[in-house]
Amino acid sequence: MNAKALFLILALCLASSVMAQQQGMTGEEREKWLTEMRNYKHEVIAKELKLTKEQETEFFPIYDEMDDRLMQISSETRNLEAKVTKDADASDLECEAAARALYEQKSREGAVEMEYFDKFKEILSPKQLIRLKNAERKFTNNLLKHSQLKKGDKPQRNK
Repeated sequence: MNAKALFLILALCLASSVMAQQQGMTGEEREKWLTEMRNYKHEVIAKELKLTKEQETEFFPIYDEMDDRLMQISSETRNLEAKVTKDADASDLECEAAARALYEQKSREGAVEMEYFDKFKEILSPKQLIRLKNAERKFTNNLLKHSQLKKGDKPQRNK
């Protein structure tokens, strides 16, 4: 399994876990939690990429814009899937449209990431561009480990 596929699987697992935890939250609590997660993600990325303060100031507004667009794509796809899954009377056409959206999600996300790659390369060095994906994986792995520890599970070791 390639690294991108593994990252997407981990991100989906994390998103499912997070959504389950958020269901009991008020709107204000959810916004606070999302802000804390975004700030933590910024810390991890800034540290891993060794960003200067100037780079942080330029990079994170653009990165957050991309992240918001990616979350929107994911949310739209999940909502469409949930709608047809819960609807016992969903037509084949509706199910096919939802399935198509699921299969197209990665390419839509990839197109957004490539659009922002061109923006990022104006701010980041080539080495930082490479390390960005690793920093995102580290952030996700840290959240998964924290989630497992909170549940009392033993964290999985990378093999």
